[in-house]
Amino acid sequence: FRSHGLGEKLDAPPTIQEAITLAGLDWEVGLKDLFTAEGQQVPARATYRKTDNSILGVVGPRYTPLQNADAFDWFQPFVDSGLVGLHTAGSLQEGKKVWVLAEINRETSEIVTGDEIAKFIMLSNSHDGTTAIRVGFTPIRIVCANTLAMAHNSKASKLIRVRHTQSSRVNLDNLREIMDVVS
Repeated sequence: FRSHGLGEKLDAPPTIQEAITLAGLDWEVGLKDLFTAEGQQVPARATYRKTDNSILGVVGPRYTPLQNADAFDWFQPFVDSGLVGLHTAGSLQEGKKVWVLAEINRETSEIVTGDEIAKFIMLSNSHDGTTAIRVGFTPIRIVCANTLAMAHNSKASKLIRVRHTQSSRVNLDNLREIMDVVS
């Protein structure tokens, strides 16, 4: 696991599995029930990284983690069709927040001469319960915490939030199909 806070540039473009490994995100998130010191169960759970048992956060009882592999796999149909190439991926805060960014394989836009804007599809996720899954289009090249925050807050980004529930994977699949038609 890497905790440097900078994304990994995914050259050549890699396969989904190669990208997960290169980004240091080849680990899973588990859930543990929480109890008071007296042994009474609390209506919350802890998320943790299964490879080293590091606690990532405290979440509600309905929280369902989106595994890193599933976040990367979400891009597979876009990669298979040649629409995108994986660009960067990384984690922040020791794995509490993760993102995957794919560059759309189209010509860049040039708003001002010499100032080209690439188009990206991003998926970001938190394993600590602080944010919803966010997925959509952005012109921002995400490489660190600052650019991830810019992508989340920019009016130029067209992101949709998906709650961490049992239906989040189905909702993400439906969004991908809509995005495939739009792109």
